[in-house]
Amino acid sequence: MKQIEIEIDGIKYKTFVREDRFRASCYNSMNETHATEVFPPIAGKVIDIIPVGTKIKKGDVVATIEAMKMYNRIFSPVKGIVKEVHYSVGDNAVRSTSLVIIEKK
Repeated sequence: MKQIEIEIDGIKYKTFVREDRFRASCYNSMNETHATEVFPPIAGKVIDIIPVGTKIKKGDVVATIEAMKMYNRIFSPVKGIVKEVHYSVGDNAVRSTSLVIIEKK
């Protein structure tokens, strides 16, 4: 894992990316509930998705999305347990709806 810093409109953000992929999943941390929503970075067909109740580590694959004839693996930004899954295999995922919600552990 490699830590990078991004600046957008004068605000600095720090994130971690896998060096072999250099790709970060989009996510929203919901601090009040200690949960994290994981969003697809691109719209596409859900090829594989992790089931509810699965214990995961930071960097584990939570879903695979097919877009433009390419498979895109979506990684977990946190360690925790999958509490909600919002898509099934075969569904068309959109960027505005989270794939999963992970309760941080």
